Amino acid sequence: MLQIRVNKERGKTTLVVAGELDYSNIAQLQEEIERQEAPRVEVNLKDLQFMDSSGAGMLLHQARLLRSQNRILEITHIPANISHDLEIIGFFRVLETLQGAPQRGGE
Repeated sequence: MLQIRVNKERGKTTLVVAGELDYSNIAQLQEEIERQEAPRVEVNLKDLQFMDSSGAGMLLHQARLLRSQNRILEITHIPANISHDLEIIGFFRVLETLQGAPQRGGE
């Protein structure tokens, strides 16, 4: 089961995610990210217990999407067990590339 708490501040929205993020519920978090209009969206994973590769892929897709809108997706407070798995699949290298990628004009 996935739970998402939304905290809005000036210029930033934080989504605090709890439970398990997998293929069965990634649409729930994706829709919540896409619903946000703030220039900076933080996905705080401190209470996440499990994430499969579909969850990681969705987060990278959302980071790319927000980047194309000149916005930022921050993924923070990743539990050690999940961080380890993300490191193995190269998640952080792709995320760093997305965050450092130059903006494309007019696309």
